[in-house]
This record gives sequence, structure tokens and C-alpha cells, in this order.
Amino acid sequence: MSALAENFTPLPIAPDTAFAEKMADARAEAGVAPLPEPVAEALGTVAAVSPFLADLMLGDPAMLDAVLAASLNDSVAAAAVTGDDVAASLRRGKQRVALAVGLADLLGNATVKAVTNALSDFADAAIAASLNAAFAELCEKGQVSTDDPSQAGLFVLAMGKLGGRELNYSSDVDLVILFDPVRAQNVGLARDTAVRLVRRFVQLMQDRTADGYVFRVDLRLRPDPGATALAVSTPAAIKYYQSRARPWERQAMIKARAVAGDETAAAAYMDAVEPSIWRVGYDFAAIDETVALREQIAAVKGAGAITVPGHNVKVGRGGIREIEFFAQSLQRVAGGRDLALRGHATVPMLAALCERGWVSETDCAVLTDAYETLRKVEHRLQMVRDDHVHTMPDAAGVQRIAVMMRDEALTQTLEATLRAVHARFMALADGPMPENPMLRALQADRPELSTVLAEAFDERRDAWQAGCYSCLRTEQARTLLARLEPAIRTAIASSPDSAVALERFDAFLATVTRGVDFLARLDRHPDLVGVIVLIAASSPRLAEQLARRGRLLDVLIDPTFYGRAHDDAALEASLGAALEAAQDYEERLDALRVVGQEQMLLIEVRILTGSLLSAEAGVEITTLAERLAGCALSIARDAFAERHGHVEGGGVALLALGSFGSREMTPSSDLDIVFIYDAADESNGSDGAKSLTPGHYFARLAQRFIAALSAPTARGRLFEVDLRLRPTGRAGPLATHIRSFERYQAESAWVWEQMALTRARVVAGDEAVGARAMAAIDRSLAACQGSDALAGEVLAMRRKLDGLSRQDAKHAPGGLVDIEFIVQFLRLKSGLETRTTMTRKLLNELAAAGMLDDAARELLVDSHRLLRKLMLLFSAAGVPARPAEAPAALKPLLLRAADAPDMDFLEADLAERRTAVRALFEKIVGPLNPPDDGNPQG
Repeated sequence: MSALAENFTPLPIAPDTAFAEKMADARAEAGVAPLPEPVAEALGTVAAVSPFLADLMLGDPAMLDAVLAASLNDSVAAAAVTGDDVAASLRRGKQRVALAVGLADLLGNATVKAVTNALSDFADAAIAASLNAAFAELCEKGQVSTDDPSQAGLFVLAMGKLGGRELNYSSDVDLVILFDPVRAQNVGLARDTAVRLVRRFVQLMQDRTADGYVFRVDLRLRPDPGATALAVSTPAAIKYYQSRARPWERQAMIKARAVAGDETAAAAYMDAVEPSIWRVGYDFAAIDETVALREQIAAVKGAGAITVPGHNVKVGRGGIREIEFFAQSLQRVAGGRDLALRGHATVPMLAALCERGWVSETDCAVLTDAYETLRKVEHRLQMVRDDHVHTMPDAAGVQRIAVMMRDEALTQTLEATLRAVHARFMALADGPMPENPMLRALQADRPELSTVLAEAFDERRDAWQAGCYSCLRTEQARTLLARLEPAIRTAIASSPDSAVALERFDAFLATVTRGVDFLARLDRHPDLVGVIVLIAASSPRLAEQLARRGRLLDVLIDPTFYGRAHDDAALEASLGAALEAAQDYEERLDALRVVGQEQMLLIEVRILTGSLLSAEAGVEITTLAERLAGCALSIARDAFAERHGHVEGGGVALLALGSFGSREMTPSSDLDIVFIYDAADESNGSDGAKSLTPGHYFARLAQRFIAALSAPTARGRLFEVDLRLRPTGRAGPLATHIRSFERYQAESAWVWEQMALTRARVVAGDEAVGARAMAAIDRSLAACQGSDALAGEVLAMRRKLDGLSRQDAKHAPGGLVDIEFIVQFLRLKSGLETRTTMTRKLLNELAAAGMLDDAARELLVDSHRLLRKLMLLFSAAGVPARPAEAPAALKPLLLRAADAPDMDFLEADLAERRTAVRALFEKIVGPLNPPDDGNPQG
């Protein structure tokens, strides 16, 4: 690195001539050479504006030369080196850092980040050295058994600006000192001893001597400072944050950073209090709490109007605190879900919030530039006399700061900066969050309620404001609902049947469990009101989920999801982050459910709003199910192995069948799975503390896997798992050995089972086991080619299903089941070699192989496409797949999906298609009437 003096540019002011004379005398007395003229001139301009820096330069010419010859980072490193007298060494080191930073900032064009990092790095080193020295003294007195604080249970958290490595020039250091009683006891560190240690540590840091002081220490950010000792036990602190911490105290912990002492104890403590700092869902109340805190500060310290002389650049209107609170309030809103928003430093967090859509690029740029400007002004105010001040001086003093800022128009610059910051801080408090463009279609029309419905709405509104439901018992909830009234009116008026929409929305409110949290989300995102009314009116199943788990709305609020098509990498990242944050088996299951439910809600809302009704919807749902099943298997295996160990040569493969296998799932689909395992022939049991034979081991593991997906927890469940398609069905074991699977498929599989296997694919587990399973399936399917009994078995199976009288879009004659049976029959009959499992893709492959003519292929592909769209809507709504019985709010969505003008046209079109598909089924497979005497076997 280059020497500091190489980059000097004098300040725009005449050098202090008296300083030059004194400097010449001091250097002569010290026996050091005169300074080069350009350097001396530059230093003279600094002396003209900063008596403090002038005194430092005159007081120790040798130190000045060392600073001028080194880089800023090298000066900081040298200042942190301590001798036998730690207190004196650190005080001289502080003088060196203060001089190096001041010159680098004023003459060397150092960035705010370089300046604050240099100050913070030295503070970290000084804290560690002082703590070590205090421990060494205790050890010498025999009061503790070690002089190494890294093993003693006591640690120091940096808070505030030091926590963010943003220390200002004459800053205090805000510290919290805690101790883990168990680890402290191991070295004899009792509570009273810990308190004495802290007092000695503070003396080493802040007592003024002939060499000055290191840093003033402020311990008032510890839990309940009026009632606790200087050193607080970690159990007491954890309990405090879990039960009594005020919002501003939780917000202060955003910047907490361990800087000295026992790192193990510090990490355990931070893990324990993390849930108290970061809420699982979006915490929009944090914005109101931050604004209230800002006003409390203004009332105590007098924020004042925006002006320059006499204005406090830290806590005044538009000051540094408003930028910090802007970033921290949004961190509190979203940091519970997004680990990348849990950083300590203001500017990087503004950038992260911008990257994730919480802050506009313009606001991010304005606030970042303002932060740089205000921090530079703050430093210069403090460099004048090393005073801990933040208030601008009178007009004459402002001119001094303008010279130090190299800005002749500082008054205008500063006033514009303060106004820009304050406007954005207040906009954050008053305005809604960014809008989700995916939901804009729901707001295109804004009709008015009819007179009769307006009266009905007013009647229900009066009841709501009277607190008729448990979610509306608090004044805050009713206030939030009142603010949402215009959006609710518009959404209900936009519904196809407004009377039903009002009734369903009222019923929905009656079941909401956490009114303030739920309504606060809508208040910040009023564009979601339309989707809530749509869900309440058209989807009873989704409405019930949202009423119980309002946090599911967070996935629609998250700007990173706005209008996003399926992104496999993003899903993997989301699952990975959620599982990494979980501490144990139960938390991992809950994390899996949170991600799964949120992603499914996102898909279902896209289905209901019409933005996802193609085959891609089934692919997205299936991909989600695959990832969740794979994670559930990993979680189950890891937890199972902790007690039972592993089986030699053991491996597992999950075989997907049904709509899971064909990638054609709907939101209400189960997971049809065959759980296949392998183990070494010589294996007699697992190697864990509680050994199990291979068969018992994998059967129990299969149960654990099923529970990981389908067992209800505090976060609900994910998917029902159906294992009935395994060999021998319910009579067989849950887990099937690969050799048994191969033997069964070769010797015993029924035709209906082989039909199901045309949709089989491996979705998770060990590659070798999966490959053997698929090879066995290929052989079994190939054996059906040319079978004389094939058509009869397929017809018998279809007659049995017809006898169940399920007249819906899937099971009715000519419905989806007929199309799927045609595909499966032709696949088996032709012996087509393919790993394709999707129905429409198989139809195209069969046509290419000459098994279907163009007219038949077109009929089946078009009918399948239409029926799949309708099934997706029926499934998302949670209602039977019968168009005539669909809720009023769902019918327009059905018509849009079918491109039909009205319900009569849709019913007629479906009837015509079903007739044609059933006729084609009988042409290809055989006549269903009159039935023969055979019955499907198996």
C-alpha cells in the first residue's frame, strides 16, 4: 500500500501560519527532519480548521511521520499492538488512529466506509485487549483459573454503530457484556467477579490519563439496565428478550456483533435470542413501531424543523437516524424470512433491500448518497475538537465545515439532503408497500355496489366495527379494517355475485385467528384485498387455510416472487435456507411445511387469477412435490440414523406413480409412491444403538418418511401419501425390497398395475436402486405387448370405475380417466419404448408411432388440455369438478379457461367432447356395453 501522504490534497483554505512555525520548532526539538513543503502546506490547511488534529500533529512529530509514511490500514494495525502497559499503549494507539483517520478523510479522500471500518477495527482490537488485560489481572489474583477469556463464558457484544462497523470519529462504544453461568463456573468466574471484571474493563477503556482515553463505554443497551448488573447472565437475558423486550430493544439487536471473549458462548446466546429478534412471518407492525420510536426520540432530543445551523444531523429530521431506522424497520419486516436481510451495516442493507424489491432503486441511491454525506458532516463536526457532537454550529461554524467538506454550497446541499431523507422516511411510515403486478388484473375495474348491496355492506361493516368477531376485538384491528374498507367494497363489487362474495368474506373474517397480523399485511398491501375476496368467494379450502395461517400471504407480499415463473434454483435455495435455519427434527418438518404451503399458495393464486392454467401448472406442483419429498426423505433418514444407524449396502428409491409420476398433479393431489429399498445380502441389522433387521429398518423408515410429509404439526401438513400401488397393495409391507419388486413385476403384476406403471418414474433416493426398479418396470411393460387379454382387462377395469357413478370432469364417461386409459392401453399394446409419462406427450409419441391418427390425437390432446385446466381450477377452489355446481365466483374463471362465452356453451362443449372421447375409447379398446362377465383382477 502507498504512504498516506502521497494522496494529499490541501483543503480550500489558507494554511495556518502559526501552526507552521510551531511545527518547525517541534520537529527541530524532536530532532526530525522538516516536512516536504507540499505535505506541510496540506497539514497547515487541516490545522486551520481542526485544533484537535493540530495538537496531535504538534504533540508527537515522530507519530506524525509514522502516520504519513504508512497506509491507513497499516496505521490501525500498528495502533492495536499493545505493550506491557495495555492502558497506555491503547491510548497512544487511539491518538495514532485519530490522526491517521482525520488526515485520510480530510486530505486523502478516504471513503466513509474506509473511515468507519478503520475506527471500528481499532475499537474491536482495543476491546479485546482490555478484556484480556482485565482477565489476566483476575487470574494473577487467583480469582479465576484462566487468563484466557475465550474459554470463560463471558463475552462482549458490540451494539449500535460499532456493531455495524460504522463507528464515528468521536463515538462512544455501545456494549453489552454477558456471561454463560455454566461455562463461567468452569473457570471460577462468579457473578460478582464478572461485575468486577467489567468495571476494570471499563476503566481500561475510558479513564482519562495523561495519554487521554481509548473509548467512552456505554453499557445501557443491556437487558433491563435499571435492574441488572453490568454483566448479565445469558439465561436472564434470553428470558428478557423472550418475554419483556420492547420493540426498540429488539431492533437494537439487529446490529449486535460479538467482538471479544468466549465465541462459543456468544454464538449460543445469539442463536437463542434470534427468534425474539426476527419473526417468522413479515412483521409490518415494525414500521409503525419504528416511527413511534423516532417520534419519542424527537420529543426527548428535539428534532426541530429542517434547517442547517443548529440542526442535529444524527437525530434531527432527515438525519442519520432516519436512514438507519428506514433500513432497520424493513429489515425487521422481512428479515425473519430472508436471512440476507439480517446484516449489521446500513448501506449494504439498503442495497440488499433494493435487490429484493423492498426499496426502489431511486430511494436506495438517494438514501445511500445521503448517508455518505451526513456521515462525512458528522465526522467533521467531531474532528474540530474531538467532541461527541452532532449539531451543526452557527453560520460561521458552518463555513468551517463547508471547507472541510470542500463544498461551498454546503448549506443548500445539506438542506436538500435532509429533506430527501425525511420525505422517504415518512413515506415508508404512511404509504403501502410495493405492489404485486401479478394481482393487478383483479383491480382493473372498480365498480360500485348496488344500493341494496351497499346497505348490506354498511350493516356488516357496522357489525365488524362493533367487534363482532374475535379477530376484530382490538381497536388496532378495527382501525386497520376501516382503512381497508374502500378496497374491500371495490373487490366485492367486482365479484360476479357480489351478495355471495359479501357473505363469504364475512364468513371468512369470522374464522381469521390473528386479526391484527392479518389485517396489517393487507393494510401494507391493499392489492391483496382483491385476491382475498376472490379466494373467500370461490375457494372454501384456501379461505380456511388463510384464515388459520395468515402468514401464508407473505409469499404473495415478497417482492422477489412478483409475477415469477417457476424457478427451480430459487425453490432449492428457499428450501435450503429454511432447513439450514432449523435447529432440530421438528423445526425441519415445520420449515418444510412453511415453504411447501407458501409455494403451493403462490401456484394456486396464479391458477385462480388465470396466469397459470397450462400444463406448466401441473409441472410446477409436481416439481414442488418432488423437492419436498426428497427433503422429507433426507430429514427422515438423518433422524432415523441417529438412533438406528445405517444398514450395510442400504439404499432407498422413491417411485412416483399416478399424477405424481405423470407430472400432472393438481393442488389437491395425493402422492402415489412405492418405497423401494436394497441392502447387502450379508447384512443382519443396522449399526445404530438400537439395531433393526433390514426389513424392519426400512419399513420403519418408510413410516417416518410418510409422517414427515403428512403428519399434522403446528404448521399443518404437506401431502397425503398413498402407498396402495405397491406390490400386493395393502397386504404388503410399506417398504419393498428391490428383489421382491423385480420378482413381483416379472411374475405376478396385474394388468391394472402395469397400466399404473406406465406413469412410473424415480423422484428421489439412491440412483442405483432407482435404476434397477425402472429396469424391472421396462421388462414388465414390454411383456404386455401383443397380449390377447390386455383389452379385456382394461375394459373390465373401466366398467368397474363406471359403476362408481362419479360424474365429474375426471371420472365421467369420456372424461380424463378415459383419455388416460386409452394412452395406457396403447402404450402397453404397442410396446413403445419411452420414459415419457405425461399424457399429452405420450399421445404425440403414440401418434408418431402410428397408433393414433391425426383426428384422434387432436381430439384427445384438445380434450385433455381443456379438462386439465378445469380440474386445476376445481382443485384450487376445493370444490367438486362439476361446472354446473361451481361457486358463482369460480364460473367466470372456468369460462376464461375454456374460452367459452357462457356456462351453457361450456356444458354443451364438454358433453360433446365426452361423447366423442367415449366413442374413441370403445373404438380403440373395445365396447363397454354389454359388459362381459369378467372382472378386473388384483
